[in-house]
Amino acid sequence: MKLLNRYSVFAIVLLALFISSCEKPLEIEPKSEFSGAFLETQEGIEALLGSAYANGQLNGWGGAADYIALNECTTDMFRDYIGAYFNNTLRKYQDFSFDPGHTAVIQAYWRQNYRAIRDANILITAIPDHPLLSQDIKDRYLGEAKFIRATAYNFLYDWFGGVPLITETTTELFPTRATAQEIEDFVISELKAAAPLLPITVPETEFGRATRGSALGVLAQFQLNTKNWADAAQTAQDVINMGVYQLLPNYEDIFALDNEGNNEMIYVFPNIDVEPVGNNWTRNVLPGDYPTSVVNAATQSTIQIGFYNTFDENDKRADLILTEYVSSKGVFVNLLDPNEGPTGDKYNHPRSLKYPIDENSADPTIGGQDVPYIRYSQILLTRSEGLVMSSGTVSQEALDLLNEVRNRAGLPDYTLTDIPDQATFIDKILAERGWELYSEGKRRPDLIRHGRFIQTALDRGITLAKPFHVLFPIPQPEIDANENLEQNPGY
Repeated sequence: MKLLNRYSVFAIVLLALFISSCEKPLEIEPKSEFSGAFLETQEGIEALLGSAYANGQLNGWGGAADYIALNECTTDMFRDYIGAYFNNTLRKYQDFSFDPGHTAVIQAYWRQNYRAIRDANILITAIPDHPLLSQDIKDRYLGEAKFIRATAYNFLYDWFGGVPLITETTTELFPTRATAQEIEDFVISELKAAAPLLPITVPETEFGRATRGSALGVLAQFQLNTKNWADAAQTAQDVINMGVYQLLPNYEDIFALDNEGNNEMIYVFPNIDVEPVGNNWTRNVLPGDYPTSVVNAATQSTIQIGFYNTFDENDKRADLILTEYVSSKGVFVNLLDPNEGPTGDKYNHPRSLKYPIDENSADPTIGGQDVPYIRYSQILLTRSEGLVMSSGTVSQEALDLLNEVRNRAGLPDYTLTDIPDQATFIDKILAERGWELYSEGKRRPDLIRHGRFIQTALDRGITLAKPFHVLFPIPQPEIDANENLEQNPGY
């Protein structure tokens, strides 16, 4: 069993016991709800650490699947067509008609990350002078708490920009927003502080816990998204130099249920087939008549055919996208051809099965598929992009890194003739990251980073898309609860 999911289940019980009576602004709970005696034991610290992980890893219902869907349905990659939950949640984001009152996903995301921050703040206060822990254990737990807190602010920054910066020393009940730069500085500083405190590897029984590579990997991605190009390139090199991670030879093996914890995965959102920490991706992407024993929600969550058609015919990464099947009624369905199968736009788009069907799931409504947040291929692509964007020129090293990812997919090398300048490189790296990282929630920040998010929406005929939509609105209930919290411009 994955340790962090066991922690997650226990943490949910703890939250119910210790915190269920409070819904304060920004989820700041009185510290007295955790008794001193409880936190003075190693078991208490570990339980609270489990709670922090449970909130910070975005696993289970409303977790990684929502994170991926919202980061991709606003782009050219993904669209949902039917479903009481998924479509009612996503359609306003897909059409760029969302507003502060449309909170089904963004409020849960806001609160979950602030709960992780709350737990981490309590740990960061309690650990240094803990009476029972050795210094080595203190260092590791402190590194994990700082990592969880920094990663939560990374998630919040991605969707909302500057947010209230709540640390262990914060006393304000109604805190104001920090600037985007202040959040950037904090996340970078925290991850740099966490990395040396964390182990280089963890045993299989501790799968899912943060490692030094996790901290450096999240840092490299954050530096990339904040356009700290040279720093992103250097941090990615630091991960490479660890010698711990590699590209698996077969792309499909990265996501296989029997190969979880493989050494391409640097940091994951672990799932098991038990409520409420299971993966509900598959049930939402399967066509309604697809033959399977798992629950099929038939929500028609699709890879857009326009995006699918950008794959090279030899690209092995496209093999995890369902394009045809024989239905439960014995009818051949070609999702790329409206004349072979059900008619209607909502039925005629391929489906991402990057997270394979878990036919042996203990709960047929969910699966145990892990969701990667940082993979080694991202590190190679991050260094490649960082090198080109910081220097303004395309080097052979940058191409070699890009080609290493392409070669694994069965594609030929790019040469300096193919990519002679930075502008051409941007086109190529965005395409490559799309093919490599589809269904992993990276498309929206990729397009934003290069100023293409809004234009891509306009190109798809979404006339409501405006420049301010690069940030989501802060949920209106949070604005109502905090007299000092200002809304993002445009909403």
